[in-house]
Amino acid sequence: MMSRRVQLGSTILGLGALGLLAASAAILLSDRPDPSTRVGRHLWAGALAIACLAVQELILALIPLRRGDRWALWAAAAPFLLVGAPVLYIDASYVPTNTWLWTLMPQLVSQLIGVAGLLLCAWGILGHRHASRS
Repeated sequence: MMSRRVQLGSTILGLGALGLLAASAAILLSDRPDPSTRVGRHLWAGALAIACLAVQELILALIPLRRGDRWALWAAAAPFLLVGAPVLYIDASYVPTNTWLWTLMPQLVSQLIGVAGLLLCAWGILGHRHASRS
């Protein structure tokens, strides 16, 4: 039972990571962030950093987390807590309300998918470990 939960959770987490990667790609492939300006360079840096975290999340989901490595669960949770939640909060606070749908919805959906995958993995890894002690 543990391996099914972990496999499903890691697959869902990988899909969430791909969603975040797509959001970064949308920024980098658009003609808006002009790297010759300070704001453009910051947009590029942010999009590249989030893309790196998304790739890291995908690798964690597909290899060590799928194996049930407990440390990978915490390593995969860190980007959601340290980057995902603050960026979502900042965007929700400062993005004009008329662009909320296009700005916040992809982030929110990817975050929810990723957290659902993490919870399934945690249930499979930590729940199994706790149950085996009894």
